[in-house]
Amino acid sequence: MKLLTLDELHPADVLLFSAEKKSFISWAMTFLTGAPVSHTALYYDTLPPTIIEKMPPQVATTPAAPRFSGRTVHVYRHTGQGVLTPVIDAARQYLNNQEPYDHAGLYMVGLLLMYKKFSITRARQQVVIRILQKLTATLTRFIQQHQTPHQHPMVCSQFVAQCFDDAGSTFRLQFRHATQVDSAIGETLLDKAIEWTAQRRRAVGAYDLTEEVEKASDEALCEALHNAFMENVSRPTPPMTDALAESIYHFAQAHAALLNLDTTAKKYHPLTALRAHNNMFIAPGDLMRSCNNLMPMGIVMI
Repeated sequence: MKLLTLDELHPADVLLFSAEKKSFISWAMTFLTGAPVSHTALYYDTLPPTIIEKMPPQVATTPAAPRFSGRTVHVYRHTGQGVLTPVIDAARQYLNNQEPYDHAGLYMVGLLLMYKKFSITRARQQVVIRILQKLTATLTRFIQQHQTPHQHPMVCSQFVAQCFDDAGSTFRLQFRHATQVDSAIGETLLDKAIEWTAQRRRAVGAYDLTEEVEKASDEALCEALHNAFMENVSRPTPPMTDALAESIYHFAQAHAALLNLDTTAKKYHPLTALRAHNNMFIAPGDLMRSCNNLMPMGIVMI
């Protein structure tokens, strides 16, 4: 892989950052995607070298050199001919105009957990429940307090893809569906929840915002997730618990509301809506491995 300098970068280059050292949130993203990157940004300006990125709580520009320090940054460039000014113009529209949301990293981890195939040991079920309960509470409060028409919190990679989309059809990123290589287990966590719901045919109660909110930090929750995945899984895998299935259902409801999906009017099951969103959800690893019109240019290491 060619080693690049900042002088060789172009505005609208897609920047894919290696996992941040000592960050369990970064670990979770790379582990759940099987890709070596956990964060995405756009190269924004050359004088001075600046990037634009979705960092909690909102979109902001940042000097490039300090953000690159200690990370391996994979640089990808759009294959279309011509200047990519419309992509930068689209990114600029999000500056300080995006609904602030402090839990974007955990939100990405929660979505990745839904679409990942893995054995659900008791320890893993317990920590996934804690993550989803925190996300459901924060998403629900976000919707109630901050929702603005046509705006909702985005993860970093979703923001980058949206900038290309907003720039017009010529610039839109094109993704191919890659076969996910997971464990031998044939179903995702979300598939298991859908199956659980169909078998029991029982209604899940509405989410109660008065319930005690998970107090552990996002980083601490991902550390607990790491510990659960590092455990020995030689023992038989227990079935999905009611508590896990219900926490997935409530997260799916909050996610549908976040995207302004009226599951009641369309009789669209929240779990089905969440599974359908898998084709629209974009992780940093998707930009690296599954985008047809992004070309690898090299890496930057400072």
